Amino acid sequence: MANIEENELPEAPKRRLRPDWILPVLFRPGKALGEVVHSEASTWLTPLLLLSLLVIASALIAGPLRTQAALSRPFEPPPDFQYWSPEMQQQYMEANQPNTSFAFMYIFPAVANLLGIWVGWFLLGAILHVILTLSGSRGSRGADFSLAGWSMLPYAVRIIVQMVYMLATRQMISRPGVSGFLPADATGGMAFLVSLLSLVDLYLVWQFVLLVIGAVRGSGLARGKVFGAVALSLVLLIALQALPGFASAQLSGLTVNRPFFFF
Repeated sequence: MANIEENELPEAPKRRLRPDWILPVLFRPGKALGEVVHSEASTWLTPLLLLSLLVIASALIAGPLRTQAALSRPFEPPPDFQYWSPEMQQQYMEANQPNTSFAFMYIFPAVANLLGIWVGWFLLGAILHVILTLSGSRGSRGADFSLAGWSMLPYAVRIIVQMVYMLATRQMISRPGVSGFLPADATGGMAFLVSLLSLVDLYLVWQFVLLVIGAVRGSGLARGKVFGAVALSLVLLIALQALPGFASAQLSGLTVNRPFFFF
C-alpha cells in the first residue's frame, strides 16, 4: 500500500529558469555545465533573458552617445556644392540631416541586438548539435541547445564592461574585438575580415572553453573530437554573423562596425 502511494506522488516540476546557475557556469563551469547537459528540462531561457535585459540597458546608455556622435559628424558637401543655388543647397542639407529620432537611436539598435542574441543562439545550437551528432555524440538536441545558451554568458560580462566604459568615457566603442589591427576603410574581402575580426575577443575564447567543457560531459566523445567540433561550430557561426556587417558596409560605403550579434 505504501509503495502504491509513493508511486502516485506527483513528480517535481522541471525547472526551466535557473538563475542559480549563472555564477557557477561562469566561475565553476565543470559541475554547473554537467548539470546543464544532463538536465531533463531545457534551461536555455535563463541566459537568453539575462542577455536580452542587458542589451536593452546597453541601448539606453548608448542612445545619447549615438545621438551626440550623429549630430557632431561634420557636413561633407559634394564637390560642386558651391555652384548650386541657395535653394538646392538648402534642400541637400535638409535631406542629409542625421536621423536622431528615438526609433533610430534607441529602438532599432535594441531590436537588432535582441535579434542577434536569439538568432545567434539558435544557429549555434543547431550547428553544434549537427556537428556533434556527426562526430558520434550521444547527447540530445535539447542538451546541445541549452549548452549553446549557457555558453553565451561571457557576453553578459562583456556587455557590463562596455556599459561601464560608455558611462565612464561618454564614448561609443567603435573598433571592437581585434578589428582595430586592420584599416577602418577596408573594402572587398578585407572588409569582411574586419567584420569577422570584430567578433573575435577574449569573450569568444571564454565561450569556446565553456562549450568544450559542457560538450565533453554531455556527448561522451573524446576531448579531441569535442575540441574540433566546437572550433568548427564557432568558426561557422562567426562567419555567418560577419555577413550582415559586411553587407551593410558594402551597400552604404561606410566603415564596417560590429554586426548586430553580441553587441
